[in-house]
Amino acid sequence: MDINENTTAFNRRRFLATTGLAGAGLVLAPRALNAQSASAPSNRATGNAINLGIVGVGAQGQVLLDSINAIFKLGQINIRLVAVCDIWPFQLDQVVRREQTLFPEVKGYSDIDDMLSKEKLDALFVASPDFWHARHTISGLKNGQHVYCEKMMARTADEGREMVRTSKSTGKLLQIGHQRRSNPNYRFAYNELFTKLKFLGRITNANAQWNRAVSDDLKMPKAKPITPENLKRYGYENAHEFRNWRWFKKYSNGPISDLGAHQIDIFNWVLGRPRSVIAAGGVDYYTTHEWYDNVMCIFDYDDIPGGTKGEVARAYYQVLTTTSSGGGYFENFMGIKGSFKISEQARHIKAYAEASSKAEFEAIAGKKIPGTNISFLTKEIAKPVAATEAKADVRDSAPPDAYDLNNFLGNKAIHQFHVENFLRTIRGDAGVTLNCDGEHAFKSEAPIFRVNEAVEAQKRLFYTDADFAI
Repeated sequence: MDINENTTAFNRRRFLATTGLAGAGLVLAPRALNAQSASAPSNRATGNAINLGIVGVGAQGQVLLDSINAIFKLGQINIRLVAVCDIWPFQLDQVVRREQTLFPEVKGYSDIDDMLSKEKLDALFVASPDFWHARHTISGLKNGQHVYCEKMMARTADEGREMVRTSKSTGKLLQIGHQRRSNPNYRFAYNELFTKLKFLGRITNANAQWNRAVSDDLKMPKAKPITPENLKRYGYENAHEFRNWRWFKKYSNGPISDLGAHQIDIFNWVLGRPRSVIAAGGVDYYTTHEWYDNVMCIFDYDDIPGGTKGEVARAYYQVLTTTSSGGGYFENFMGIKGSFKISEQARHIKAYAEASSKAEFEAIAGKKIPGTNISFLTKEIAKPVAATEAKADVRDSAPPDAYDLNNFLGNKAIHQFHVENFLRTIRGDAGVTLNCDGEHAFKSEAPIFRVNEAVEAQKRLFYTDADFAI
């Protein structure tokens, strides 16, 4: 159910304030890992601007710029985009011209070291390819900038560790771009439904997917090339690998990190640290790629937050790049009382009550968020079952009741909440800490680094303390 901010049924600002989600900056994740906060307030909306720079303005970098632009237009956080960096002149020029409509003084740079040495930045956004994340992040931190780095935070676990250590040694903030951690729908579900109400009972299983249809490799426009010398300087073998870097082992860990990292992070947010993984995948369709087209993996968990140690839950994940079948991307948690499907695509969000737990779900649906008229859940009107419909098996379970979660996103883009959280933490807003600091992100990403290894080994791999150690 979508809620319009202008209706009397829902005052979004009041909801965010009441539930502690204002700016999506409060109530951290399970087993909080010393969440980072700024040492003292340094900027206010009416005070000095937070000067921003960004390195990497491809598709994901432009998504972050869209959020920065929207935040600037709102006027609640005083920010200024000072500099943009990208090694592809065509892309850089295009983005600089676009951003100059809001930030007339923004400058373009082809080299990050040049940008960092010449510009006085308070914060750096890193949206370059994965194999540059550690280098760019560490350069920014050592240069005195707070850093927002896209996920995966690094190409290797050791690079991720070094990023966290540098953040600690410099005292600068490091936010990793797992934006679901700041999404009000996810935060409400985690804080209220999973943690306080434990509305699914014991969670026994989870599944998630991100499926995409077959697509052609990206081409380098002949009229807008990047020179071979520049490609070599920045670590690329050729233009094809530059444009399609996610598919090559030198630059990334493939779809399991590019797409799967977002959703496996949600598994780990809710279920804790996995004890093992088994996986399968292969280069089955594309002939021009190194990384697997499709990966399927199963994680075992036996120490679930709020549960009894030793009780096992299993989480299945698939990332498929040869079909869009199955309804986009989502995460689905299954417990003995019901199940809950959640996604950044709000239309997919749905809770289901098992027949034995319908009364409990009715009670939850009847709860109101304090100070508002917002119900926790809204029951979906059931479609009548045809009297002539045959029962396939006498052991069939009774159909579950379905419930909608109110959509708390309003008109904001899904990345905007996470960027706001980063900026409010820099500004030193009271009670606001990073929703996905570097240490927290590393411990959630650590299991992902070994999925491709499990595919190669064709056997179950067990995690040890060393995998999560920084």
